[in-house]
Parts: sequence; C-alpha cells; structure tokens
Amino acid sequence: QVLGVLIPGGVVRTDFLPTDNSGTKFSLVLSGISGADIASISELVFFLLPGVNLPTDHGAMLYWQIISTTDQTSMDSTPFSDQGPTMTEFELVGAITNDRPSGSFRTGWATNETLSTAINSVSSSITINLGVSIEHISSIKNIGAIKDNTTHVAKKIAVNLFNFMSSFDDGSGGGGNIVVPKNVFDRWLSRFE
Repeated sequence: QVLGVLIPGGVVRTDFLPTDNSGTKFSLVLSGISGADIASISELVFFLLPGVNLPTDHGAMLYWQIISTTDQTSMDSTPFSDQGPTMTEFELVGAITNDRPSGSFRTGWATNETLSTAINSVSSSITINLGVSIEHISSIKNIGAIKDNTTHVAKKIAVNLFNFMSSFDDGSGGGGNIVVPKNVFDRWLSRFE
C-alpha cells in the first residue's frame, strides 16, 4: 500500500484498490459512513505511508464521488432513485507530493447540493467513493491542487484581529480611525489560550 486517508475520529484507511492496469488510479469506498454522517465530515487527511515515495515529479490527486444505491421498495422519484447504482462525476479534494506527503483537506460535503439531495432521498443509500490519480506535478500545479495556505491563514488572522479591535471602537477616533484600549492585543491573544 502507498496511500492512506483518515477521517477525524475514524480509523486510518489504506485499502485503496487499483482501478487500472497502469497502477496510477485507485479507489476506496468509505463504507460504514452514510447519510447525514457523510455531511458532518468537514475534512479528511490524505497522506503517503511512511517510507513510500511517489515517482519523481509526480503527485497523488484525491477526488470524491457519490454512489447512490436504490432502495427497491420505495416509489420516491428523485435523481437518485433510478434503478441501479448512480454515480456522480469525481470532484477534486486536494493533492499530495513527495515534498508535501500529507495534507488536511476540506471536503465541502456539508454544503454540496447534489450530496444533500442524495442524502435526503428516502429511496437510496449513499456512500462516498474516493478516487486517486497519480499525475505529473505540472498537471497538479495547473489545476491549483497544491496551494500554499500561508497567505490565506495570515488574512484570516488579520481579519479576526481587525474585527476584535473594531468591537471596542466608539467612533471617537473620527476619520476612519479606531480607538482601542492599550491592552487590546493582550485581550485578543488571551482568547486563544
């Protein structure tokens, strides 16, 4: 095995199965997780197993798709109630490389309309299929699957600090100035202790 996935609070899964003869495509059905439990999963961790390297200049892209199996006793009519299993197209979750052998990725499942429709269909059982594709690093960079989140995190921190400081402003500074207590930074930092 080369790859692993962990859903916080769950067990490490390494049972990806090859789906092609080239050894560059794999899949893993997230069995044991269904319905509303799927929507509650906000992130997952995708990683290379210790001591394993991908081919030089390659990375592993992680995708997900919905698999819906119809309950044959129901007459409910939704896009996910046709006879036989229904599968959506794969959607990108994120990517890892030898230089970045693990990553925590947001799933977006809680706000995905197609998944919500499928979960709320009383006539079907929903599971998530994870797909992995080993691709050249240039392909991964071209679709933006590898990102440096440092700038994003810095912006979030700055906005949080600004909002906290603004909560003290009584408007007496005038001209777009904010008047805050001298210990505002200490008070802001204490919220994280």
